[in-house]
Amino acid sequence: MLDRLLADLKAAMLAKNGALTGVLRMALTAYRNEAVAKGLSPQGILSDDEAIAVFKRLVKSREDSVEQFTKVGQLERAATEQAEIGILKAYLPAMLEGVQLEAAVKAAITQTGAQSKKDMGQVMKALQAAHGTSYDGKAASQIVQSLLN
Repeated sequence: MLDRLLADLKAAMLAKNGALTGVLRMALTAYRNEAVAKGLSPQGILSDDEAIAVFKRLVKSREDSVEQFTKVGQLERAATEQAEIGILKAYLPAMLEGVQLEAAVKAAITQTGAQSKKDMGQVMKALQAAHGTSYDGKAASQIVQSLLN
């Protein structure tokens, strides 16, 4: 993922695309900070799961910003953050959403034999084991709660 990020940053700089360059520089900084936090050098290479986690955090941060900017009526800033989300999501694997996510949750419920909301932890653990980072935990949690009584 680091190679792709560096190549895309170089291309954005050569194209003089300031907005894209800024987002990619910020993402590269977050990537390198995570590498240092993991005990690697700033040029260290994170595992795919660690890199995905970095990008998920960046997207989540921007989603929260969009929500806050929208609440206070700063729609231009919300649109800017939304554009950044689009750029960052290109680095994430395809995510389970909608019907696919619901089917995965139902399979995890069946696998664990969950009967009530008390079993939610088991279901989420089974979902994590089966699908890793390819789903939105908050959305999955809401589906689990709606399916378990």
